[in-house]
Amino acid sequence: MCIACKNRLLQWKLIRFKAKESKLVPYNGSGRSFYICNECLTKPKTIHHIKRYINNTNNIEEQLKEIAQICQASEK
Repeated sequence: MCIACKNRLLQWKLIRFKAKESKLVPYNGSGRSFYICNECLTKPKTIHHIKRYINNTNNIEEQLKEIAQICQASEK
């Protein structure tokens, strides 16, 4: 389930992250994680939902933009 839009999607349609030192990093199997769908990567409200997992969200918007660009490039 995406933490921003609350849509229940298949797991392979979601991107799994965890917070490490105030940064979004891909989930590596340890620690708490959360899912974000591709559509919510570009929405501003997503940052509000990520605040529950990360204390310092200063660079989160830039990180989400980079991740969205990578995901769009991989879909093509």
